[in-house]
Amino acid sequence: MDSIPNTELNGHKIHRLANTTNITFHDIESEALLILLDQEGVCASSGSAYLADSDEPSHVVKVMKPESVASRRMIRFSLGEDTTGAEIENTLIVVRQAVEMLRA
Repeated sequence: MDSIPNTELNGHKIHRLANTTNITFHDIESEALLILLDQEGVCASSGSAYLADSDEPSHVVKVMKPESVASRRMIRFSLGEDTTGAEIENTLIVVRQAVEMLRA
């Protein structure tokens, strides 16, 4: 979070699922960021797992960020039991580069 300016952790900092993080990337549409991440092999989502095929924010996202614009700037990252440290490090690099490109 510190290495990517103008981002915000959504939800509680401690009381949360250990493998899931939802981040708001201010001034970036989540769909544009997801396209760049996908091109680099990084899987993420802009919605909840149970609404993965929907363009609409989930009821949880609407509660966290009721403004429609803010809810469309959120990305959810999830880790699996097979996720490696190297994959996490690569994701951080890819996300940082994609955000810089979209904000340029």
